[in-house]
Amino acid sequence: MRKWIPILMTLASSSAFAVQVNFSFNVNSSGPSIYPCDAGIRHMSHTEEICYDRTTQDSCSPKDCTDGQECSCVCTGGNNPTDTDYSQDFFNVSYADWADNGSPMPTVSTTGITATDDVFATIFAKKEEWNKQITALSFNLGSERYGAEFYLDVCYRGPQIDYAGNGANNKFAMNLQSTVTDLISGNGLSYSKLSDFKVKVTATCDLQRLGDYTGPATDDPTAHQITGVTGGDKSFSTSYTSFGAGANLSLVKDWINQSNAQAPRFCKIRYSFIENMRNNSSDLQSQIRRWRLQEARISTFSDISSKKEL
Repeated sequence: MRKWIPILMTLASSSAFAVQVNFSFNVNSSGPSIYPCDAGIRHMSHTEEICYDRTTQDSCSPKDCTDGQECSCVCTGGNNPTDTDYSQDFFNVSYADWADNGSPMPTVSTTGITATDDVFATIFAKKEEWNKQITALSFNLGSERYGAEFYLDVCYRGPQIDYAGNGANNKFAMNLQSTVTDLISGNGLSYSKLSDFKVKVTATCDLQRLGDYTGPATDDPTAHQITGVTGGDKSFSTSYTSFGAGANLSLVKDWINQSNAQAPRFCKIRYSFIENMRNNSSDLQSQIRRWRLQEARISTFSDISSKKEL
């Protein structure tokens, strides 16, 4: 009799229905950069001279002075074409090449810029300011009369990110402010009051998806529609405003874009200042610059960022 003994066999497999996938993706990283980039100054000629008697403070004319009689008639310069009083106003500036966020400061250069009586004398020309950054700035005004005009430019480079496909509702806003603080205020030497100091703002932004340049910001910071502070897709401007004593002026607080895809590529902001006392026709003597030193500090605040609300 035969006896059958069962034999069990196990079949092993090294590929037990495994599924695998390899996937790669990109990361694009770029943050904004904002920096003071240029400045300018001028002092337009005055159309008439101012004469006054130092004793009585009344208006006078040198023609009325008679030989042999006491006469103390003092006059400022007027519209004489040989007068160059405007050249007594100038600013000193330190600047360097633009450097990326977190990078060491490049070599700093210093120079002085003298006012003209026509167009503004500036540090840079032909869009060079976009590749420069100001590190220190001081205006020195020694002309006979208040009447200087000067400005500070702030440049903004938007992120090199294309926001066309962003699912979030990214709306960018601009917030611009300025303050003047009189460092000497006693003995009637408040510069902001004596000069009738005023400020205004002009700003413009080149936006993605609009105009001649539609993509995000590029490595060429001059590739935009902005010329001076005009030509952008969204612009802002204010009239000259007087400073209150120690008050901070809110000059612009508004949306730059209303569409998610229209993020700012580049923006230029100009803070313009004027010694408006030059326009005081009711008290001409107030236009004459005081000899005793007056000092003031001007501060600007420039914010361009994504906001949920203003």
